[in-house]
Amino acid sequence: MKKLHLPALPKNEGARLLARRIQSAYKGKLLFAAHCMQLSAIQLQCLVDGSLIPGEELVRDIARATRDGISRADWRSPPAGGWFDADRVVA
Repeated sequence: MKKLHLPALPKNEGARLLARRIQSAYKGKLLFAAHCMQLSAIQLQCLVDGSLIPGEELVRDIARATRDGISRADWRSPPAGGWFDADRVVA
């Protein structure tokens, strides 16, 4: 069973959101997440660690797999916190 590995800090908001999705929906099991999301485990790990910034096709695949929970803009935005910080509520 291959577990998701996280660097010290997220590189961008897309990586942070993807890691949260893998942890919450798939209990951190990278191979299970890859199977369910119809992506490769290597792609998912590289997206999370920031060594891969997705192009148009991969952005669409991730948006499809997350029901538009992670968008193109997220990959270009700085992280909104640490890996598992609660989402901020703006009043």
